[in-house]
Amino acid sequence: MHAIVDTILGPITTMLQNALNYLGQISLVAGRGLNLDYFLGPLAMMGSGWTMLVGSIVSSAFLLLVVLVVRKTFDMYLAFKSGVKWW
Repeated sequence: MHAIVDTILGPITTMLQNALNYLGQISLVAGRGLNLDYFLGPLAMMGSGWTMLVGSIVSSAFLLLVVLVVRKTFDMYLAFKSGVKWW
């Protein structure tokens, strides 16, 4: 019976593990920075300080969004797992 449940929940566990791996690599993306010249041309003309500020805000918001999605996915997995009484 455990083998059947593990077969069903195996892809979900793999997806969550991949999400954790991607979260570990986010620091590499944040270290590179965000080039706002492509997206916000007038803001880039204001100077490098403002560009770095807006880039940091955008990167932080994206990081929080990714963490929120991963956490909600994991909470959904735990709710599903607790709903199965024969686990």
